[in-house]
Amino acid sequence: MLSYLSRHQLIKEGALGVVFMLHHITNKDKTRIPTNEDLKISPEFLEKIILKYKSKGFQFISLDEISLMIAQKQFPEYPFIAFTIDDGYLDNYTHAYPVFKRHNVPFTIFVATDFIDRKAILWWDTIEDMILRNDSITTSDGITYPCETFQQRWDTFRLLREKILSFNQENLFEQLNQLFNDGSIDWYGPVKKQAMTWEQISTISQDPLCTIGGHTVSHPALNRVSESRFNDEISGCITKLKSITHHDIHHFAFPYGSNSEIGNREINLISSYHFKTVFMANGGCITKSNIHRSNQLPRVYLQEY
Repeated sequence: MLSYLSRHQLIKEGALGVVFMLHHITNKDKTRIPTNEDLKISPEFLEKIILKYKSKGFQFISLDEISLMIAQKQFPEYPFIAFTIDDGYLDNYTHAYPVFKRHNVPFTIFVATDFIDRKAILWWDTIEDMILRNDSITTSDGITYPCETFQQRWDTFRLLREKILSFNQENLFEQLNQLFNDGSIDWYGPVKKQAMTWEQISTISQDPLCTIGGHTVSHPALNRVSESRFNDEISGCITKLKSITHHDIHHFAFPYGSNSEIGNREINLISSYHFKTVFMANGGCITKSNIHRSNQLPRVYLQEY
């Protein structure tokens, strides 16, 4: 799937393998916004990917094995694949888990604890529903966003997403209600339908194939919160996950996880928690040149076209 130049560069950098990032494991809906639908891959596609790489001799490894590789500075003979899933959606348990179990493939779920507590604001789903229901949306700053055609809906979503990500995350709920000038919006509706339960987290965490990692409490853009809030987000997440799974939490993934949300401050702050690995949301393959940066390891966003 890589171009000749990309393969050549990866060989030059000493490519070792790839850590895939997933969110939803369910079928896409072509009538909805592509930005959200691109977070989905079908269970059939996941199985196809596993069989494809298995046939090519790739190893399927856990994040603990990657951290051991880093500590020992010993690289595998064959390229590896590691699967990670962000947030804690119900379909991770109902659709992804059976596929991984059937093929004996390890995987990690990075859990944002407010998802499971039904307290997370999945604003990207809420604004998508608003866009699909209306011919236009006018926000409190006087801007009207058209929503009549497919392209208009997609453009409107991207513009509103950019605006919301720029908000100070300390009072996100208030800013969302102010932006849309509507206190009746149920910002918690999507998470009530889409998240796993703590019982399911507890059950899946007992399977040796599954690793539970941290993903903050409320899934904020961490560069938009104070240092105090940053520490509350990390320590609160670790404490809750440890109490439910009865396992130490050794791995972490930044919410959103691009350079737009993660800078030097966030990298420095996360180092005090001594996670074995910390992952971004992009950056490409794991190579000999980047594997030792355990506080900002890259991932590849697995998409189904």
